[in-house]
Amino acid sequence: MEKNIVLDIDTILNKEFNIDFKGYSPIEVDTFLDMVVKDYDGFQQLILELKNQIAFLQNANDGLKERVVDLEMKLAQSEENNANQSPVVSNLSQVDILRRIARLEQEVFNRK
Repeated sequence: MEKNIVLDIDTILNKEFNIDFKGYSPIEVDTFLDMVVKDYDGFQQLILELKNQIAFLQNANDGLKERVVDLEMKLAQSEENNANQSPVVSNLSQVDILRRIARLEQEVFNRK
């Protein structure tokens, strides 16, 4: 972006113009160049602020990317743990159901 900028504040401020017989008014040229210098100064300040903001946002983005990776790893680990525990829970539930059925059958047959 800065590679396209040819002029800077000092170049504009120190520029000398040749005054011809029918040339421009030196006061008018100086006034105009003062406005251009102020604009360039504002542009340089804006560029510096934007560069700082970009750096800040890139650092924040990098931190968030690290957090996403960390959370994805924790999620995968949690899903793996849940997958390993699901059959055990199902087996326990089936064992409990079988025990209940057995008890009910005993009660039914004992009553007869």
